[in-house]
Amino acid sequence: MVSLIDTNVIIRFLAADVEKLHRKSTKIINQIYHDELQVEILGEVIMEVLYVMKGVYKESKEETSEHLKTLLSFKGVVNEDKYILIEALNMMCHKNIDFVDALICTKNKMQGYGKISFDKDVMKKCEK
Repeated sequence: MVSLIDTNVIIRFLAADVEKLHRKSTKIINQIYHDELQVEILGEVIMEVLYVMKGVYKESKEETSEHLKTLLSFKGVVNEDKYILIEALNMMCHKNIDFVDALICTKNKMQGYGKISFDKDVMKKCEK
């Protein structure tokens, strides 16, 4: 059975600020790494992790993005959209746009979706 992983599990693993929860989250992440546990990581969870790690823990989006891309590459992460999420994280960092805009741009490029936005700056960055 595939499980959905919540934001706080990833935050406790990355932040390592609550020892008991860090140990538990490390065990879960190791199970995912070894494909002993299969999970899906929702794009909404990724967005929330980025927000919390930057706002609360003052970690750069680049650093958090690298952690998330590594996590998404684990065998136990079974998202059908994992490569889209990874590419959106790359675009977010390289084009200096937020994750949701990067996800829209990525889905446009990789899956052929159209884009509708009033944000002309983001639209230009998507075209490059």
